[in-house]
Amino acid sequence: MEPIDFKEKQVSTGLFQFIFPFSLKNDTTHNLFRYLHEQNFTFYQLNDMQKETAYYGRYQVSHREMKSFFLPFTNNFLFPPSQQQKGFQRFTKQLDINGLLKAKHGITPFQIHSLDLFICPYNLGFITIRTEISNMPFSQTIEFVDCFRMLVQQTPTPRIEYGGDAYLHVKDFLYDCLFPGLPGFFDHNSTSFLDTQKMYVQSLLTLNEGETIDCVDVYRSGTLCGINDAGNPYVNANNLDYISNYLKDHSWNRWAPTTFSIFAEGCFSCMTNEHHDEFRLLAQQFYGQFYYAVLLNLFHKHVLLKIAADYSALNLDQDKKEIEHLIYTINSFSSNYFFSVYPVQTEGQELFTHIRKSFVIDNLYTNTKDILFCLFKYEENTGKKRDTLLLLVLTLYTVICGIFSMNLFTHDLEGKIHWTHFKSYNPFEYFAVFIVFSGIIVVIFLWIQSLYQAIQDRKKRKKWVQESVLSEKKP
Repeated sequence: MEPIDFKEKQVSTGLFQFIFPFSLKNDTTHNLFRYLHEQNFTFYQLNDMQKETAYYGRYQVSHREMKSFFLPFTNNFLFPPSQQQKGFQRFTKQLDINGLLKAKHGITPFQIHSLDLFICPYNLGFITIRTEISNMPFSQTIEFVDCFRMLVQQTPTPRIEYGGDAYLHVKDFLYDCLFPGLPGFFDHNSTSFLDTQKMYVQSLLTLNEGETIDCVDVYRSGTLCGINDAGNPYVNANNLDYISNYLKDHSWNRWAPTTFSIFAEGCFSCMTNEHHDEFRLLAQQFYGQFYYAVLLNLFHKHVLLKIAADYSALNLDQDKKEIEHLIYTINSFSSNYFFSVYPVQTEGQELFTHIRKSFVIDNLYTNTKDILFCLFKYEENTGKKRDTLLLLVLTLYTVICGIFSMNLFTHDLEGKIHWTHFKSYNPFEYFAVFIVFSGIIVVIFLWIQSLYQAIQDRKKRKKWVQESVLSEKKP
């Protein structure tokens, strides 16, 4: 089959936000807060209007529109007013530095405007690298995105050059230059639910004036089809009908024919040929409402994946505390952070529908509800067996004590006890003594055990609450 013939376009401006999720070690959040302050990160607050233009190059965001975009109960944890409140603790650092990405078939200059680091509930975090490129061919722009999002490269090229240093991998540039020392806070043993090799990318591309956008352009921007090994622009499909059907399922054409968006598992790309005021408005949404919509759904996806990973690692006969913890996590997540509808406007609801579909959120949540049901049934059955056994033991003690103790030796316990009488007891009387005093010991042991368990449960709950709320305020 003949390859699809498409025209190469020119991108006048490309805005990108590369987002990397990570898992935090337990009980390290306060040290991480301290680390961020030492690295000159600033806590992000919507009531600080100066930050509307601080981190986005030539563009800005509207804090008022960001707040009104989401429902009030979503705002409570997306934009906490202080580090003592639960939610997404965002720290941002302005950079405005320039670098080069040298690939096999070209060199791409780029600018990093700022960095974000989000500390989220359930020991999750997100890094965002906010970048921009200008005046590049469309294929080279897509190739830049595909190369930059790969934390570890398979070949010596591409590499990043900045400040006279060369970094063979994006991971090295990230951890040695942008976030030195940050991997010390990562929980490398709890990343089975994360893709630690690639970053999620949110992109906004504007073509040169007079350029039109066709379906192949939109498809390539979402599937990251840039340049092949031979150095030529390419698309990974030969069938236009297939591309059209793919776009029906994955694209958002609310503002067609000037603006198109496409949603894939690792990319949310928006293409436009709008310029000046229209593009600035789109960039404002890109950095504001769209950005937080992506982050919120990424958070949901990774919490649900974390729950599935924790469930698969359970040993039901041994991991009693982990079962209780998982049940608490599911319930606290569902009640505090997972809602059916987030934005107020119809436009926002459409956006969320597409993002949730690309992340398979509904299927993951259905699986989580099934996990919760199975855990409850297991806990119920185990609890019934435990209660039945305990009832049997106590019943036996009660019956035997009633038969033996009241008739065989309790008269020797009246008044002053004559211990010499015990020497003349027959075997049944000794058995009665054993039953009575062992029953007293069992009752005392059960009481101490219940008290100890209550104290331990309270400590666990405080720890779990801190994990699910995650702020500098101790519970």
